[in-house]
Amino acid sequence: MFIQPHTLSLITTHQCTAACEHCCFACTPKVTKAIPIARLEALIDEAREVPSLRVVVFTGGECFLLGRDLDRLIARATQHGLATRCVTNGYWAASEKGARKRVAEIRAAGLKEINFSTGTFHAKYVPVERIVLGARATAEAGLTTLINAEICDQSDFGLEAIINDDRIRELIVAGKIRVQRNVWIESDGTLPLSHRPEHSRFNDGRKKGCRTAMNVIAVTPDQSLVACCGLHMEKIPDLHLGSIADRTLGDVLATAPDDFLKIWIHVEGPERVLEFVKTHKPDYELPVSCVHPCETCLHLYRDETAKAVIAEHYREKEADVVQLFLTGAAVRMASDRAAADQTMDVDGVVP
Repeated sequence: MFIQPHTLSLITTHQCTAACEHCCFACTPKVTKAIPIARLEALIDEAREVPSLRVVVFTGGECFLLGRDLDRLIARATQHGLATRCVTNGYWAASEKGARKRVAEIRAAGLKEINFSTGTFHAKYVPVERIVLGARATAEAGLTTLINAEICDQSDFGLEAIINDDRIRELIVAGKIRVQRNVWIESDGTLPLSHRPEHSRFNDGRKKGCRTAMNVIAVTPDQSLVACCGLHMEKIPDLHLGSIADRTLGDVLATAPDDFLKIWIHVEGPERVLEFVKTHKPDYELPVSCVHPCETCLHLYRDETAKAVIAEHYREKEADVVQLFLTGAAVRMASDRAAADQTMDVDGVVP
């Protein structure tokens, strides 16, 4: 079996306190679709039985809408020896006191990392003040903390207001809070929100393998298991491995067919796959306006011409790509073992 994931991403719900324009999953407060709590509990138990899995991510939508159930799920994963991460818009950090109280609760449950999402669209619904309060509370509590801000042509978000805020500036300088920007793309998967040439995924410096494909698996609110956690994964049926509504996580993984295209995307990225198509069909137009790998990947899977060329000629790349994948997998396994040895405590238990 080629799929040996290290991270399980649980898209707990499509409900969110925000209704951001271009949200990749079209989440709003009115959407109620969610994975049942009992199934989330079972999935965490099943994750323990998949040897390669080490991390469980709770995301959405807005995973903090689960309330105390989120704490219990984090604790359950922690008890199984799995590290945990939450992705949130930070709506719950309405005051300094409230933020510290909520962080103390999730830290007690065992949470290791938290990612805050913000930017022009998010800030319409969740004031940046809450991002600052939440990030300060999590960083001071010792949680790995990331603030992720959207980039697009429609964004006028001033990241400097966060970076220079006196309440978290020292934490950022000390590396206890990381701040980064990511390209924001439209939810319908048809047009990018940035047309800057330097952002094109076909620039030499930006063509690279997709490390989330097959390394990170996700469960959607429809209880479909997907071979990545990409922004457009719910729009690409070929990435779906099967329903886990009435089958275990391990069973679906064990019976998923080995798919060369997924391996190729993992190793070289969707841009190089499309460049291969062009070598066999010189008049093929590359989607050079793509600014995000998920955007290129969606184009690839929707393009019948590209898929026809790949189906006819993929064996030209098969041996090299599989060898690169297996070599990379061996290196990752050795690195994982070394990391586990270094973090093992005196009782021989990996924290």
